[in-house]
Amino acid sequence: MGRTLFQRAISTLVVVVALLGAACGGGTGSQPAPKPASGSAPAAASGSSAAQAPAQAANACQDRTYKFAYLTLGWAATEIIQQEKLLENKGWKIDWTTVGPISGLVNAFASGQADVIDMSVIIAGQMYEKNVKLKVFGTAVGVLGSVVVPKDSPAQSLPDLRGKKVGVIPGGTTTQDINASSRAVYGFDVLRDTEAITATAPPDLAALLQKGDVEGILVWEPVTSQLIRTGNYRVLVDQQELWQKASGQPDTEVHVIYLTRPDLAEQCPQLLADINAAQHEAYDIWQNQKDVARKAIAEVTQLSPDDVDFAMSRTKQVMYGLTDAQIDTMLKELKHNRDNGTLLESNIWDDPASLKTELFVIPQR
Repeated sequence: MGRTLFQRAISTLVVVVALLGAACGGGTGSQPAPKPASGSAPAAASGSSAAQAPAQAANACQDRTYKFAYLTLGWAATEIIQQEKLLENKGWKIDWTTVGPISGLVNAFASGQADVIDMSVIIAGQMYEKNVKLKVFGTAVGVLGSVVVPKDSPAQSLPDLRGKKVGVIPGGTTTQDINASSRAVYGFDVLRDTEAITATAPPDLAALLQKGDVEGILVWEPVTSQLIRTGNYRVLVDQQELWQKASGQPDTEVHVIYLTRPDLAEQCPQLLADINAAQHEAYDIWQNQKDVARKAIAEVTQLSPDDVDFAMSRTKQVMYGLTDAQIDTMLKELKHNRDNGTLLESNIWDDPASLKTELFVIPQR
């Protein structure tokens, strides 16, 4: 039963279409040099022309408006970037959109309706397998997932949910990664060895648990904290704990990343560098200006200030930028999910060296 529902949900997750349109106003905006007459030497570019080219490229990038979409409950500090206008303050024009279902955000990017999105690592891997053209250029937050059960549940470990009704979002990184680690640690497949009940967004999972329709859910912040604050629910196991047991790695798993199209990454690296810089600023606000962070997050998520405060206190892994170490960790995650999970199918994850340049870009201004 759970397996069938899972397969149906996955079959509709990614709509892959051609990504059309030139980024950044079509390039540098400079005209090609005239073709020299036959037999004559090519004309050398003047010093002033050469100096103007980078400036023209930068101006072309900043002249257009970028469509930035992110998950309403992505919980990655992107809310702070939007509400505090951290990119607009750097001179960028941004058209912001928040999206509820993960599949909606995937399809918005794949169909060219968004230039930049946040996305979970494993789903980004699936998009890449399905030939969606993308570049990972930044990190946003570490893993946020947990298995949540009623406070009086007899379950003491994940395999105790065998045969029970469990709420999942089968196309999400939290479900996929927890399941991959569970298969590796316990030989227990959450999607196959339970009666998996599918949902499309975290609030739907919470509703299933609160109505008693399921005996546990695989969910992430801030919904985890919302449930725990009621006193009626508890965490059975955290995603990070399972990752450490399964992989033997102490590193914090990367959960949410920033993606863009390869053409935009090539033509407008300064935009991506400024997004990473804005994420760093958002991290600082999260850590040092709690009132500002709380207001920004509550505005987007529509959570109460108390719920935001509690969830922020439980979130220790806000990230920014992109380093070689983070890339290595993500490649380990992707291979781990290919070897032990059910979503990734390609053997490309066995060759991490080639993926470092193919899938990732560290933007430079």
